[in-house]
Amino acid sequence: MTKINIRSPYYLNYSEPALPSVALDCTLINLRGLQIDQFGNVTLPTSDYGVIKSYTSTDIDFADGKFSTVVSSTSRTITFTISIPSNFSNSGNETIDCSDTVTQPAYVCTGGVTLNGSIPSQSLDTGGDSVSIDLSIYFTAGADPISSYSVTNSYTTFVSTSIGYNTLNIYSLNKTGVINIFVEASDGNPLTCNATQSISITLSANVTYDCNYAYLTGGGISNTGVITNPSVNGTITAVKDTSGGTTITSYPANNTGSARSVTLYFDITVPTGVGYTNGGATVECFKTFTQSSTSLPEFTCEVATLTNQAIAENGTIKVGQTNVGTIASFSPLSFSSVSVDTQRTVTFQITPPASGYANSGGSNISCPVTMIQPSSAQPTTGNKLWYYSYNHWEFGGDFAFLTIDQFNQAYPNGIAGGGNIPNFDNRVLEYILNSGSRTILPPMFVLYLVSDNIADNVGTYASGLPLGQPILFPLLSDQINPTGGFYIMVSKMQFPRNLTLDQIDEAAGGVTYWVKIETTGLITEVWAINLMEVTFQRLA
Repeated sequence: MTKINIRSPYYLNYSEPALPSVALDCTLINLRGLQIDQFGNVTLPTSDYGVIKSYTSTDIDFADGKFSTVVSSTSRTITFTISIPSNFSNSGNETIDCSDTVTQPAYVCTGGVTLNGSIPSQSLDTGGDSVSIDLSIYFTAGADPISSYSVTNSYTTFVSTSIGYNTLNIYSLNKTGVINIFVEASDGNPLTCNATQSISITLSANVTYDCNYAYLTGGGISNTGVITNPSVNGTITAVKDTSGGTTITSYPANNTGSARSVTLYFDITVPTGVGYTNGGATVECFKTFTQSSTSLPEFTCEVATLTNQAIAENGTIKVGQTNVGTIASFSPLSFSSVSVDTQRTVTFQITPPASGYANSGGSNISCPVTMIQPSSAQPTTGNKLWYYSYNHWEFGGDFAFLTIDQFNQAYPNGIAGGGNIPNFDNRVLEYILNSGSRTILPPMFVLYLVSDNIADNVGTYASGLPLGQPILFPLLSDQINPTGGFYIMVSKMQFPRNLTLDQIDEAAGGVTYWVKIETTGLITEVWAINLMEVTFQRLA
């Protein structure tokens, strides 16, 4: 471990592209912030690594993600199943279980919100189907008006949810079954009662697994021919150097004196029980790697020498410089704000020089930098009324990337099949605008921002209520933006749903505004886009 410079508080971890050596455990995950209210609803904790996939408890009154009310304070222990990121040595286990304990307070409220009938059962296909529910129909306010809604969802691998004002949006993922989630209405008064509705959801298989769903990422071939398999949605059972060929365990060393491209073919067993119609079948997918030469020195992170990297209070990353090579990209692109100083690791992709190294002209190398993100004040939200488009990619409401160039920078080698926009054309706005194949969902849902001037909202948070808590958007299972964030259109005018591109463009005066919003509700980018001329201008 080496300091970036003699006065820097930050340290730089150097490592060549290789299999990770650190196993993720519950100490590193560091669960914190778990809460249970008097109604038995669970507020999920945050973690430093991994994503909570599901949770459960051995308590006999626990069901569908919540507890029964209690007459006295009661200790509760919840076990969380958390995904293991690919940069840990135990990522092959896919998940790890970690427990946390918190006290549920006694049920003491009176009056408040009451139920108005029941929310009907819902039926969705897997793979991005959605439904929107007007919650105001199913709850009745007491003396005080209803101020907020919250969702308890212990089936995060089945569905994701978001709430905008009075509307609950439910999005299917790639898993079948019958589940129950809960939505709670509150008037904000701690002495009055909240009311909770259960929603039964039936999810049916509607997705055939192919290389679009393989998500081949990482992996590589060393100059001596050692193969490191990429991470994949499924299980790799065989590696071949030709389509339909014989299984191999290594590849010939590269003694040519220069880097070369090598395409490998992977037999992948389709996951079962997660919404694929061909679960258990074998699908062949390929990925192209760059194999460096054995006759020149390797360009490594130590050679690159990264300097002047830093993280701001709001999670924005200062890119810094490299002494040799070029910084091509970094991941994640930003972090959420934190209440205490927090150690963070950012991985920079460095392009080797064009000559002089065994891997010159080859793939970028990954260099992790460990830094401290300082704590910040409470998230800033506002009371300026806007409208936004958010209805998942299947309906053209939001996009992982605005431009083709953004996609290519994030995935220079393509994903699951190669090409400029492989298999993800409906995630890139520029591709959709050029194809003319479908309409874009216009701004329809209520959103509150800090400023009426769109560019001034960078670094602030979006809220579903005036000066309310930030909107927490779900990390969707097929999200491909490295930060988990996405781009949505925003407007001071509420549009009707069924408009063509030219109608939206005309109503917007030739300029539509788009923001990049992270899963925390933080706005990190602002763009002006002409939908008809397909021009993009970043404003902030």
